[in-house]
Amino acid sequence: MKESDSTIRVWLPLIVLFLLPALVYITVFQVVPYLRSTLIPCPPACKEADFRAADLHQADFGKADLSLANLSEANLEGANLRGANLFFAQLGNANLKGADLTSASLRGAYLFGADLSRANLRQAELRGARMRGANLHKADLHEADLEHAGLERANLRKALLDQTTSISSKWRLVWEIVNQGGANRRLAGSDLGGADLREADLRGADLRQANLRDTDLTGADLTGADLRGADLHKALLDDTTRVDAKWRLVWIIVNQVAVDRDLAGADLSGANLDEAHLRGANLAGADLSEATLIAADLRGADLSEANLHRADLTETSLRQANLRGTDLTGTNLSGVDLSWVNMRQAVVDETTILADQWRLVWEIANHGGAGRDLSHAFLGWAYLEEADLRGANLEEADLRRAILEKANLEGANLVGTNLHDVNLRRANLRGANLRGADLRRADLEGADLEDAELQGATMPDGTIHEQ
Repeated sequence: MKESDSTIRVWLPLIVLFLLPALVYITVFQVVPYLRSTLIPCPPACKEADFRAADLHQADFGKADLSLANLSEANLEGANLRGANLFFAQLGNANLKGADLTSASLRGAYLFGADLSRANLRQAELRGARMRGANLHKADLHEADLEHAGLERANLRKALLDQTTSISSKWRLVWEIVNQGGANRRLAGSDLGGADLREADLRGADLRQANLRDTDLTGADLTGADLRGADLHKALLDDTTRVDAKWRLVWIIVNQVAVDRDLAGADLSGANLDEAHLRGANLAGADLSEATLIAADLRGADLSEANLHRADLTETSLRQANLRGTDLTGTNLSGVDLSWVNMRQAVVDETTILADQWRLVWEIANHGGAGRDLSHAFLGWAYLEEADLRGANLEEADLRRAILEKANLEGANLVGTNLHDVNLRRANLRGANLRGADLRRADLEGADLEDAELQGATMPDGTIHEQ
């Protein structure tokens, strides 16, 4: 018995030690919530309640705890929600017409597409609420806190808002435009992205460099508005939108993917054409001065005689494009792919931002390289891969170790040129004059030498070509 009593004395505290936390957990997290939900009805205790699509017309939820509740598509028209806690509640597409939300907490609430027309939101906390597409027509927002609220495409027409309303400058500006008009207003550089500006009066407005991305402009009047540099990506325009033909064309270009567009002679000066799909487009003689074409696709486009003065083409692809006679003064061509680009007669000066590789191509194509030492042009060699040097005069030039892989040298004058150790793999040398050229150890794998003149040229293996 003594041994048994001793064992009990040892194990009993351990059993209690392990059972006590379990009992506490069950009591706190299982029994208490059960009793609370049983003894305290909803409302007021409605936390995490599921009222999806429920008909709660004129229901009384005054001061109720509806935090994290699901009220998506619920009918709460005329409901009393004064002082209610709707912290992070789901209210997407809910009907809250005329609801009383005075002093209610809607911090972080999801209100996409919710109808809050004529709702009383005085002193309501809507900080961080997600309200894209919400209808706030004639809603009372006096003393409401809308800081950091997402109001993209929200209807702010006739919403009651004054200096006591805490709202970001962006959405206050949108409210002013839709309620007081924006005709002839200076809005240069303004962020109006995602705003609901349907039927807004923006005649003659200065919208240079404005952000109009994803903005609803259906039915708006933009006649005479200055949209130079304005971002029209994903903006909504329709047949009722009044806008100058130039800017409607810009909108079409940036929003509709197409190839081989015919834009010859078009006035696109100052246009924001960033990321535009202009592959194979005919832009011959077009005015693109001061336009931005950052990361645009201009592969194979015809830009001959076009005006690109001070245009920004950073990171744009111009592979196989035609820049013959194009004005490139002041143009930013940083990071631009100019492989197989025709740069003959293109106007380039010291204000043109152009990589050394392509400036060298331009110099050779336009001024030739006869007798020129290009063996150490930059980085220790001339890097002319995929360069368009058709018909270029490189007679007796020193191109030792140059990279001319896949370069187009059709009809080029390479008489007596030093091409020792040159990479000419897959280069186009059709009809090129290589008489007396030094091709020792040159890599000609895959090179097209059809109709090329090779009399007296020293071939890669050191032999002299006799015919």
